[in-house]
Amino acid sequence: MHEAWERARARYQAAALPEELAFAVAGAVRRGERQRKGRRALRRAAATALAGCACFALLLNVSPTFAGAVYQVPVLGQLARVITVKEYSINDRDHLIDVRLPALELAANTDLEQRVNTEIRTRIDQVLQEAEDRARETREAYVATGGAQSDFIPIIITVDYEIKCQNGQYLSFVLTKTETLASAYTEVYTYNIDLPAGREVSLRDLLGPNYKQLANQAIRAEIARREAEDPDNRYFHGEDGVEGFTSIADDQRFYLNGDGVPVVVFEKYEIAPGYMGEQEFEIIP
Repeated sequence: MHEAWERARARYQAAALPEELAFAVAGAVRRGERQRKGRRALRRAAATALAGCACFALLLNVSPTFAGAVYQVPVLGQLARVITVKEYSINDRDHLIDVRLPALELAANTDLEQRVNTEIRTRIDQVLQEAEDRARETREAYVATGGAQSDFIPIIITVDYEIKCQNGQYLSFVLTKTETLASAYTEVYTYNIDLPAGREVSLRDLLGPNYKQLANQAIRAEIARREAEDPDNRYFHGEDGVEGFTSIADDQRFYLNGDGVPVVVFEKYEIAPGYMGEQEFEIIP
């Protein structure tokens, strides 16, 4: 009986999973993770909104000065939000694509809304087309060099977004495109809106004319702290011809966190080895 059980277990472990099942599992994992994130975000947003509404109503009732000030700030009564305008999946021999595309809604500034939304659509259309072209070329090269088409592992491409900050002053969200074959590579695009001003806000706006110096000092200090804290935290410092961090760029990617603090973002491999992943640094004004 024991030998029969061992033989059955060996056959089970040796059985290959159908490709369709692997794709289904991959898609289900991503959808489940997105739903869990959505539920957590919804609970946090609901708690924040309830607390905010209670404080807001209390101040309106007990403080005539505050009520008068609110009356003079029209942006508090205007709509500003990020919504999902398109969501779809594609599953074929070349790639597994999963897209959730956002759009900005600003009731008071249709020009800014149109510009940001056009940029998002154009950018994502371009990166998806480039990724699909790479997927097709990779499969064709694989087959041309003797690989069986049935053994080709399709590229996984995911487009998603996350709202980082939303209050009466700022709306900040991050759009990401992740492409996975042997390893994952993510491109990050950030959008930060100053609602009262009706325009995108920059690090210079938030940190002042010395924004580069402030940001560079904060990032260098945090890199040193992380490396001292854990020997596995490693950053590029000129080894093997890789320069590493020297300064933020003029158009440095960043978002605003829930406290309205700028968070500078570096993509995978940009200032550290790939295993370190994407790197983020808070810049306290």
